[in-house]
Amino acid sequence: MNFLTSEYIALLKEDGELDALLIDILISKGITPISKPQKGRQYGVDIAAIGKDKDGLEKLFLITVKQGNITRVIWDSSPTSVRQSLNDIRETYINISLTRSQKKLPKKIIVATNGELEQTIQTSWVQYTETYNKNDVEYEFWGIDDISKMVSDNLLSERLFNSEMRSLLKKTLAFQELKDYDLNHYNKLVDLILEKPIKTKKPLLKRLKLLQICLSIVFKWAEDNGYIKSAIYAADKTILKSYEWLNSQGHFKEKFSHLEFYNIHLLRRKIGIAYFNKVNEHYFVEHSLQRYSRNQIEYSLTVWEEIGIIANIGLTEIKHYQYHFDPKNPSFSDIYEKSTITIAETLISLINTNPPSHYPLYDDHIIDIEPALRFLYLVGFKEQCVKWLRRLVVGIHDAKILKDFFPLFRSNYENLVDYYIGSKEQDEKSSMLLTLLADWSAILNNKEAYDDLQKIMELFDNKLNLQIWFPKSETEDYYLNYGYSRKSGKVKHSITLYSLIEDYQKRG
Repeated sequence: MNFLTSEYIALLKEDGELDALLIDILISKGITPISKPQKGRQYGVDIAAIGKDKDGLEKLFLITVKQGNITRVIWDSSPTSVRQSLNDIRETYINISLTRSQKKLPKKIIVATNGELEQTIQTSWVQYTETYNKNDVEYEFWGIDDISKMVSDNLLSERLFNSEMRSLLKKTLAFQELKDYDLNHYNKLVDLILEKPIKTKKPLLKRLKLLQICLSIVFKWAEDNGYIKSAIYAADKTILKSYEWLNSQGHFKEKFSHLEFYNIHLLRRKIGIAYFNKVNEHYFVEHSLQRYSRNQIEYSLTVWEEIGIIANIGLTEIKHYQYHFDPKNPSFSDIYEKSTITIAETLISLINTNPPSHYPLYDDHIIDIEPALRFLYLVGFKEQCVKWLRRLVVGIHDAKILKDFFPLFRSNYENLVDYYIGSKEQDEKSSMLLTLLADWSAILNNKEAYDDLQKIMELFDNKLNLQIWFPKSETEDYYLNYGYSRKSGKVKHSITLYSLIEDYQKRG
């Protein structure tokens, strides 16, 4: 968090941004500002404040604010140089701008900057402060690392946002622990940060750093409260929206945009790994997810959600492995290769120890099944893919025979309950899930699974309409603004399940 905060603070302007943040820091420490930055002659003082210092003594804090690194030029070469500002404070401000009671207080003169004190100036700084350090006057330097630490230590990261953003962030954190919370406040916050198009580098970087700080706060809060899953969904939203924002303005032509987007992706990976580390041992225990569910239906829905999450964490690791792999030095990508195998083994155990993974409830569970099969296939666990595929097909067949239940084409919890307990007769006419399973039967060249799919079709007198959905060019924008919907994209329907798998494979 400190690193992200530092990068953002480095981009702040001296007037109206850095000085405003410093005022927030003082207030968080219980130090009351008595004068704030203003235009015109201030005799070196940008902020004056009174309060107790870390030694417990009440002091008068006199702060001069500068931007960037303190170089030799900035130290002493102009009327607004650091040395001149310090002289103005010592010789003029203290004498003419303070009340009698304020003059009696010990004084701490602070140089605050969102940069560093360069090595060539450190000797000059030490000599100056030693020369003018008196009983009632001391000096201190606040560089970017100091300010960043104060921001993080005093939970001031949210102060980096304006009032509307701050309100949305607080609401996000307040509701984050609720299981069914849809992160609507966070989504609005991301949209607000990326509301306006930006052409120049520095303002664009500020927006992207804000996004990362915002996501980091959500992650830290989720981690502290034991519900990291919400941070995963927040990260997904952040990646999708930031990609759209950058791409629509053509910013990916610039290298710095690629790097910042990759940093967001790295944060998403960090959140995913934190979640995986928290749950992975759990998935080697039989029926591990049942204890978190009130009934069998919730147990099943939880299992499918977890399969999708773990699969996408694994696919992220594969992408990082591919990105970092160097044939001349394969060790660069070792960490990703090892973690990919570990995640795949955990996913297989999750599937094997939680039987609902063999019985999809919604047609939309293709959203969880496809990335899971693809992940295991890419890792090389083809035998495990075949086993799970067979179990899925058999599970769907048996549920239809024994309970007259078939995965709902339209996700609806109330209907699901009625159909599942048999209080309402089901009449499904379409399926995309079976098409996906047929495709994977063809990919894995698994004739048994393909033949079992034909048996399912026979239960519907071969009248079940097999479909598959394809995104179109406008689907990405639709999804980002309205969520997944079949209102966008293109559906291929009335797909034929040929008698022979070889004929289906030729269909392409």
